[in-house]
Amino acid sequence: MSKRSIAYDRAFWPVPFWGMEQRLWQEYVASLEGEDRRVLDLYPFRWVYASPHDVERALEFLRQIGLDENGPHAGVIQTVYEGLTTASELERQGRVDWRGHEPGDEPTGAFRMIPEWETMAGVLLNWPTFYPPLWETFLQMVAALDHVTTFLRVPEGYLGATALAWLEAQGIDLDAVQPIPGPVGDIWARDYSPLYGVDAQSGVGVAHKFAFAAYGADYRRRYRYSVDVDERFAWKDGFDLRRTPILLDGGSILTDGDGTYILTRRVLTDNASVPNLQAELERWLCAERIIWLDEQPGDTLGHINHIKLLGPTLALVGVPDEKGIPLASYLHDARTTLEDNGFEIVEMPVATGLADTMVGGAATAHGLYANSLMVNGRLLAAVFGADEHDEAALEVYRQALPGYEVIPIDASILANDGGAINCSSKEIPRVQQPAEG
Repeated sequence: MSKRSIAYDRAFWPVPFWGMEQRLWQEYVASLEGEDRRVLDLYPFRWVYASPHDVERALEFLRQIGLDENGPHAGVIQTVYEGLTTASELERQGRVDWRGHEPGDEPTGAFRMIPEWETMAGVLLNWPTFYPPLWETFLQMVAALDHVTTFLRVPEGYLGATALAWLEAQGIDLDAVQPIPGPVGDIWARDYSPLYGVDAQSGVGVAHKFAFAAYGADYRRRYRYSVDVDERFAWKDGFDLRRTPILLDGGSILTDGDGTYILTRRVLTDNASVPNLQAELERWLCAERIIWLDEQPGDTLGHINHIKLLGPTLALVGVPDEKGIPLASYLHDARTTLEDNGFEIVEMPVATGLADTMVGGAATAHGLYANSLMVNGRLLAAVFGADEHDEAALEVYRQALPGYEVIPIDASILANDGGAINCSSKEIPRVQQPAEG
């Protein structure tokens, strides 16, 4: 398949420009030439530094990003604004925690991380406020999650109220949305979120919050504001939150829910200075078995891609349509490792030629069909506008999970930064509340 070139209205690379140093943002703007400068019409950069402070500016924001048609009326935005809480109030209520990782807490001694196929209360998402072409994608996700609560991180004030009012104008019932106003970092909710689970002895909800590795030291340095926001944030409502300075992104771990964890070796290199790391990981995860996978060739994040657990012993593994490439060898070896550890394998085709060219000439491969989300009988499946490949992937899920409603979500823009539906979401289990006091 030949590489596709996407038009400017889809040329959107979701990186946290509002979180980088202003010097870097200025260098980026200065580097744009000719038609490339049209990206400034897509990124509403000026709103990063001067958020709307009234309804009129909120409506102007929607007009600038091209989402005012069929959008909310001024009165609706004002009503949502007046009913929106604040980050400090959520923190006072004990629903949000903004601590850092020092000093570290002690883990719960009977932690069990809850896998996707168990009962969930809802799903955490970060609204892509400054990624206008992603609003439609996240709208699709919120709509597909109407059977649970969407815990939605939005900016405080009129900017967050505008996003919520826009969702309502598109038919979303805001009663099914729990807004979480406050600073918002990047969109990848899974990577920085706690590992949500339960104390297997008491049944009380527990969240073990590892430090956000943030895709390596260079990323942590360049985007340190966004990394710090995501590092400190944890939705803890109903969970006994414990923090550890061990670096571990949520994209680097899978579990069967019964003491087995699958991790990439990036966790080892990120924590090379941690004494007795294996023992510490086993202590925090209450792991009976850790299966180590190599890092995917060419992947800069060190995450688990093209592999997904669909059940306690059922693993989805990608099969590239090109033979003899490093990715094919890697996934073959990963499949063998999983089979040797007792997993039944479901094959998922990987369309290695499905790629887009972004502004500046950078290209990225799609085909991340394993990057889906299971929530209470529904599976949100990433599709990329390639009918033949998309339908083949959807059929794999229908056959593997006959009791699930499979809902396609357009992830063609979302995948431009290396992730899709699973990476941009974090399921929150329904568990017993901890006792007060």
